[in-house]
Amino acid sequence: MAGGSEYLTGTAGSRKAQQFRGGPILSTHSLCGAIQFEITGKTTDLGMCHCSKCRKVSGVASNTQLMTSRDNLKWISGEDQISKFRLPSGWGTWRCSVCGSPAPMLHPSGGAYWVPAGLLDSDPGVRVAGHIFVGSKAPWDEIAGNAPQHAEGFGSKRLK
Repeated sequence: MAGGSEYLTGTAGSRKAQQFRGGPILSTHSLCGAIQFEITGKTTDLGMCHCSKCRKVSGVASNTQLMTSRDNLKWISGEDQISKFRLPSGWGTWRCSVCGSPAPMLHPSGGAYWVPAGLLDSDPGVRVAGHIFVGSKAPWDEIAGNAPQHAEGFGSKRLK
């Protein structure tokens, strides 16, 4: 793709190439400040996951994240403060062991990080590209905006 590299996201049966887009240096930190990092370079657009696991781990209707190349994320402090949890299925989450804020999590391939959007201290210059796992969203979850809604991962059946 012109202007950036690609990274595959989604479920095994519904892969979509997400394009990394250029952006400003993004400073971030956990609620307590123990974890600090910055993103220099390209990111994907934002994605919002409405699956039951993301609801359980976040306590809200969806989990909003972007991705960046491993080389674009620079740890300032607190990498040693990350607590890692993984289910037998392989699904997992990383959190600040001090305050419980979500933390960037290394993609299983090792080439990129998922970055929780709520940690960003400034506008990343990207917007929501889509909602995933809408087929299993909570009955009380009302999705706003015009971004595409997918039954499962990006590339799966589009619901709206």
